[in-house]
Amino acid sequence: MNNRVAELVFHGYPELLEGDLTRIRAHLVRKSFLATVGRSEGIEEIIESSVMNDSVIADTVEAIIGAAYLIDRDLVLRALDEIFNPAEVDTDELRDWKTLLQETLQADGLRPIYRVVSKQGPAHRPSFTSRVSVDGREVATGLGSSIKESEQTAARNALEILGIRPVPRSTVEVHVSA
Repeated sequence: MNNRVAELVFHGYPELLEGDLTRIRAHLVRKSFLATVGRSEGIEEIIESSVMNDSVIADTVEAIIGAAYLIDRDLVLRALDEIFNPAEVDTDELRDWKTLLQETLQADGLRPIYRVVSKQGPAHRPSFTSRVSVDGREVATGLGSSIKESEQTAARNALEILGIRPVPRSTVEVHVSA
């Protein structure tokens, strides 16, 4: 699966550098994306497990893809081409908002400070709220299913408040032969 997705990304974004291609590939094969695919296909309903989270659903999706690949390689490759379409990736999700905020603030001799202000929800599905402050003033907060995600959201919100927004990348057509 990783190889096919890497090929799709490489052909879909020929103008990007290796690091950007790696981030897009990693996004497409990460557990949360695979879990989203599984949920959209109703996999959650057929899994028998005492724990139901992104990891279990993603692992099940990977197992199904692997088993199907052994039966009909070409069918699976065509399905992967549809499911893992790099052109549908929200490239905003790939940006490192914390780094962008830090680089922006460093130009003025400032640095962001992140603090987790709350953790809610069950252990298997927590929700974190993080706050970013600059020069002793709270600038923004962010929510996420991990501390990292909540800090990235806080940084993104801070950039929007500060009026700093990167130029969106263009959409591309992806065509890869099997």
